[in-house]
Amino acid sequence: MGTFQLVKVKGATPTERGRQYGVQARDKIRAGIESYRELFAKTLSHTWEETRQYALSYVPLIRQRMPEVLEEAEGIALGAGVDFGDLMVVNCRYEITKFPREKECTTAAILPEASQGGKTLLVKNWDLRIGVIDNIVVLSIEEPDGTCVLGLTEAGQLMREGFNSHGVGLCNNSLQSVYDTRGVGIPVTFLRRKVLASKTFDEAKELLLTATRSVSNNMLLASSDGRAVDIEAHPKGADIIEPSEGIVTHANHFVVNKDLNALGTSPRGDRLRELLMRKHGEITVPYIKECMSDHENYPHAICRHPADVSVPRAMRSGTVASLIIDFQERTAHICAGPPCQGEFVEYTFETGV
Repeated sequence: MGTFQLVKVKGATPTERGRQYGVQARDKIRAGIESYRELFAKTLSHTWEETRQYALSYVPLIRQRMPEVLEEAEGIALGAGVDFGDLMVVNCRYEITKFPREKECTTAAILPEASQGGKTLLVKNWDLRIGVIDNIVVLSIEEPDGTCVLGLTEAGQLMREGFNSHGVGLCNNSLQSVYDTRGVGIPVTFLRRKVLASKTFDEAKELLLTATRSVSNNMLLASSDGRAVDIEAHPKGADIIEPSEGIVTHANHFVVNKDLNALGTSPRGDRLRELLMRKHGEITVPYIKECMSDHENYPHAICRHPADVSVPRAMRSGTVASLIIDFQERTAHICAGPPCQGEFVEYTFETGV
């Protein structure tokens, strides 16, 4: 697969940062929009215009709660030369594709007591339709106050997962609850971007716990000072999972309140914990790479590959990227595609790559 495109932005205003992003990732943003136009024509009962209007219905609340993030999104559309409504569809992809339902991603946080050398590590295998792999970028942002953000996202989206120069990191999993609705909330891409501008763990946690949402999402927050918390958030509240023995893992079902599950359970979170516990106190980045390449429980493994290759590529689900954040080294290890097949590339705030 090779590596993902690196997009580096630095600007005095959100609009300028967004514009730089849009210019650099223009081809991928446009390709992503067309990919979703084709996908939704096959999988949704709504027209593209109806989907655009649904995505745009989020704008008033976003403008009220986080106007600077909305300005960044408007700048992306400007730089890429695309319609803002189309870009909002890309940024509301999670909310739109919750119906029909999919399972996506495996995450973990490893705290100093469980790692070798007292490190804090944040981990994710990102599972989605494998066609998305063509439009993923590594995004490096420098804000005027010196805050740097480094993360992974679909081109045109504000952010998916990553960490910042204040030592705050975030990874996410899809969740489906009985309370999920087509109502209006803060889209997860906007919330993640706001969280990754946080200067402290507590500030980020408060944002995650208090956000207005229409659909569920699992968010694993960690920081360089050895803290982590998993938040199972849904439209009517949120439940917290604290690390046990310095480790917390998660997949795509509610653990605290199982009655909320609208999907079945997944073995991936438990399997990842089992693998990490085998090296408790000695967990290293190379060992995590092995864990994230695990194929136990195929086709529902940590490292996922399409079970039916006869399905069109745009519809097949698999691992499209793997991410390991080493807070002490201020480094993100990123693999394009399944980690069993690809090479991890190291990215830093200073060099990008």
